[in-house]
Amino acid sequence: MFKKLAVFLFATAAALSASMTAAAPGACLAQCRLDYNECLGSGIDPAACRIELLQCNRDCRYPPA
Repeated sequence: MFKKLAVFLFATAAALSASMTAAAPGACLAQCRLDYNECLGSGIDPAACRIELLQCNRDCRYPPA
């Protein structure tokens, strides 16, 4: 249960950081990488962290309208 909550919180934070930094793609991508490293450090499945990283990177390049 804790891991599911952690993944949800990570996804929420990643989406929020991507939307807040949409004007600065370089900073957004850097934030995605920081979030990814934090996800890995928290013990969440690395595959789930990678999926979130890729989604964050896509959101930085193509911000949701």
